[in-house]
Amino acid sequence: MSVATPQAPEVSVRVYYPHEDLQRYVTFYYFVEAGGPLTDFLYPEWGNLRLNVSGDWMVLNDPRDPAEPAQRVLFGPTDRTGRIVTGGGKTVGFGLTPGGWARLIGSEASQLANRVVDAEDRIGLDVRGLQAALVADGDDDAAGVARFDRALLDLLARRPPTEPHVLAVDHALRHQPRDVPTFAAMAAVSERHLHRLCLRAFGFPPKRLLRRQRFLYTLGVIRVTPDPTFGELIDLEYHDQSHFNRDFRDFMGMTASEYAATPRALMQAAAAAQVAMGIPLSFKLPEPPVS
Repeated sequence: MSVATPQAPEVSVRVYYPHEDLQRYVTFYYFVEAGGPLTDFLYPEWGNLRLNVSGDWMVLNDPRDPAEPAQRVLFGPTDRTGRIVTGGGKTVGFGLTPGGWARLIGSEASQLANRVVDAEDRIGLDVRGLQAALVADGDDDAAGVARFDRALLDLLARRPPTEPHVLAVDHALRHQPRDVPTFAAMAAVSERHLHRLCLRAFGFPPKRLLRRQRFLYTLGVIRVTPDPTFGELIDLEYHDQSHFNRDFRDFMGMTASEYAATPRALMQAAAAAQVAMGIPLSFKLPEPPVS
């Protein structure tokens, strides 16, 4: 007797750049729809804000987070995989650069690292009103992008400028320093000051950030390579494949082989959307415009 394999639901991911004055602070806006029940995992990422438009969406990053759907959530920066679970529907949101976290959120990023919390009172936006407006917009992505732009430009104007040292650390990290002393020298700060800045705006200490950066760069290459051979794609900073394998298990909670065998409908759709927009899949990003 044959057993039918359940079909993955149809998944749509659309991404858009924010207004040019926001591009130092906001990575991109995303509009995600699933045509039925879906479970997928999330990669380590920077903070972001997500609003549900329809259906129930739940993200599990930390045992302390409530295992129930939330309507308006703020994600702290992560250094591990998380799970996203939905019965179907639509969710929208935007990612924050570390400089964006420092300016638009302002709280200590390390306190929300790997956490998912209610967004109200965490960011100076009327998130309930914004969510209701996005629901009313229906399928009009352009209206949603315009709403995000207006809300965030208004918030940007009300917030003090980002500390230049935070932007200097961001700039240095994009260029993959080999070690913490080099990282501090590239950012023109002391190692002690670097440690404080990394916890406050990036969520993790410098050494952890460098490991995370190296891993995400390699993972970004793997995600856009058909039938990847991991040993041929790993970053040159890895001593060998076993070194990469240890990092893979640390950051993703699974082996590279388990990852390759796992259905990833949402993440594959997200990768395709980002590539189509020319948005890099790793944190080895081009410098954002100076504002």
